[in-house]
Amino acid sequence: MCNPRRVRVRASSRLTRMWQEEISRTASVSTEVAAEATLRQEFGTLLGVPARKAFESALGADTRWTWQDDAYRLDTDHGVIVYHLATGEIEMTARLTDVVTAEAEVTRTLQGTVEVNAVAEESARYYDDSWGGLSRSVAERTARMQAQERADREAVEQIAREEEQQRLAGQRELADQRDDIDAEARAEAERRAAAGAGRRREELERDAAARLRDARTGLLRPVHEVLAVAYRDAIVTYAREHGAQDLRVDETDGMLNIRFEMEA
Repeated sequence: MCNPRRVRVRASSRLTRMWQEEISRTASVSTEVAAEATLRQEFGTLLGVPARKAFESALGADTRWTWQDDAYRLDTDHGVIVYHLATGEIEMTARLTDVVTAEAEVTRTLQGTVEVNAVAEESARYYDDSWGGLSRSVAERTARMQAQERADREAVEQIAREEEQQRLAGQRELADQRDDIDAEARAEAERRAAAGAGRRREELERDAAARLRDARTGLLRPVHEVLAVAYRDAIVTYAREHGAQDLRVDETDGMLNIRFEMEA
């Protein structure tokens, strides 16, 4: 057996790892959309002079109607009715509203690459005469394996530390941009809401025009109610002025009945 010798082997381990951090912010914007359709037609001019006067007087006495801008105005579930005193025209407006909501998400991403190169050395003993099986080649193989294992282990540990440091830095950078990202998301949500509101407004305008046609009778019902009162008052006034006897006025099932006796 000769004196033991030692062999030293160096090994390296190179690792590359990519990382990515992102932040997403969402904004929601709601806007109210309104659309209306208007129909104007003659009304007062189609009545006789006494009936028109009685009708306009009844409008003024009906607390449901308000005087505004030289016209009588009534807000209903179906829309708005306006009687223009100067022209005798009835103006009917159907109004529809809706709420349009839009959302937008903005995502910003940071990414990077971490590269490390770890180096490790190990040594092993051998004998020139390969005593105990410890030849130089065996020693080199053993030292190389141990050095490589150590280099690989150090590379993994090192790249984990550096990746964590870069990730934390990226997270801080993205956090500093949060207000800008929020503003960008809100601006995009507002743009989408405006576009959606434009489309919805066009739909509502068509719907309002259709509703105005379909609900015309319903819109005119309050007008006809006032007109019925006007005719009642006009007839009653006429009957009294001409000495009518046994004057009776009643309303049954929506039907107005006026009875009186008058000499021919």
